[in-house]
Amino acid sequence: MDNSVRYIFCLLISSLLGIMFFSANESVVSAFAEEAENQINLSIQECISLALKSNLNIRIKQIGPQIQDALLTMAKGRFDPSAMFSPSANSAEEPSSTPGITGADVRSSNSQGFTIGVADPIVTGGSYGLSFLNNRSKSNSSFQTLNPAYRSGLTLDVTQPLLEGFGFAVNKASITIAQNNKDISLLSLKAQLIRTLSEVQDAYWELVFAIENLKVQQIALGQAQDLFKKNQRFKEAGKATASDVLQAQAAVASREADVIAAKDAVRDAEDRLKRVTNMIQDEAQWDIPIAPVDTPSFEEVKVVLEESIVTALENRPEYAEAKIDLANSDISIKVAQNQRLPRLDLEGSLSLNGLGGEMDEPLSQVGKAKYDTWYIGFALRLPLSGRATKAELQKSQLEKEEALIALKDLEAQIITEVRGTVRQLETDPKRIEATKAAEEFARQVLLAEERKYELGLSTSYELLQFQANLATAAKNRLRAFIDYRQSIVALYQALGVTLERLNIELE
Repeated sequence: MDNSVRYIFCLLISSLLGIMFFSANESVVSAFAEEAENQINLSIQECISLALKSNLNIRIKQIGPQIQDALLTMAKGRFDPSAMFSPSANSAEEPSSTPGITGADVRSSNSQGFTIGVADPIVTGGSYGLSFLNNRSKSNSSFQTLNPAYRSGLTLDVTQPLLEGFGFAVNKASITIAQNNKDISLLSLKAQLIRTLSEVQDAYWELVFAIENLKVQQIALGQAQDLFKKNQRFKEAGKATASDVLQAQAAVASREADVIAAKDAVRDAEDRLKRVTNMIQDEAQWDIPIAPVDTPSFEEVKVVLEESIVTALENRPEYAEAKIDLANSDISIKVAQNQRLPRLDLEGSLSLNGLGGEMDEPLSQVGKAKYDTWYIGFALRLPLSGRATKAELQKSQLEKEEALIALKDLEAQIITEVRGTVRQLETDPKRIEATKAAEEFARQVLLAEERKYELGLSTSYELLQFQANLATAAKNRLRAFIDYRQSIVALYQALGVTLERLNIELE
């Protein structure tokens, strides 16, 4: 993922979880607090806003990029330079073995000095160090012609691996992998946003269905209750039998059970929507009903299967994650292959030296590079077994094979999901038309049957059956409409374009 994409994701996080949806969340919280009509009216956009601000899964995933950013900084810290300062002082006294020569029975000496320097790793795998030494020594020995003596030295040390540990790619592997892992965490956040917003929409439309289905069941119950009362009057007038009354009474009981089940479905759907949006701030708010204000209008969506598959493979964050994971495997293999090589280091040093009886003398000599010492050499290390590095390479190769298989499986899964959602979008409109027609026919049949019943040409059983048929047809029509809306949500999720379709755009 390039810098521009990472920048966009940073904006995404700050915008979605901050000011962008503050006003919507405030209105919802205010509605909860007031409870003016003992319910809260919510649009689907308000539910999306709440989820973006408060959903716990999104908040968890938001932490991931921050963790990976810290790990990336840690990986980069490997190449941070370091400074060194080492002051020292020394004093020694010991009996002299040659007092006649040295002129003293006790030989004494002392010295003070310091070493200061910097060291810095190199991205090619080597390192360099630059140090400066300054020292003053004094002795009572007559052999020390410079007394006190001042020494100074400037030393440059360089070490560079030529086989194992050599190269930009090998030495920056941990940084590259850490950057890739940060990109993966950003993609994981995007995937979580898509999943959550898709679930919010799915839960919203499911609540709409549950509420409308409750109305259908209540209408069916009312029809059975009306028939029960009518049959009681007919029985008193001698136009109906006790069996007719019992059939209607049984239908009332059965449809009361349907209403109870439908009410439970409404509460379940409300709880699901409250959970996914995390709108609950107080335990009592779980019992406040939600009234959706949006209706499932028909929005025809035209899709081409081949284009949809291409779009999904380009936009699905999970697929991008898998490809980055495969790239990490390639990096690990390169590092493991490099570790199989012998260790051959080029070593070199250059020192500029100075010595004098006055403090400025050695400094002047160092500055003029009057005296120098240099060294160059090689250090070779050959592993006698190499089992650990061989096993590491084998592990990396197997991990790549595993990542490649996972990528292919995910690709097949994405294609299957896209094919399924496209197929569903093609069949759902046909279901809508069929269920609308079925409901209209069921309504006409029921009206005709009611007229026949009034004329004594039909039975309670037949009338109740046609009432049930109409309720089923109405429920099926609602289900078809909701399924179509949910299929659109599933399509955008399968294509990885949910955020774009919800007009979550960032400059």
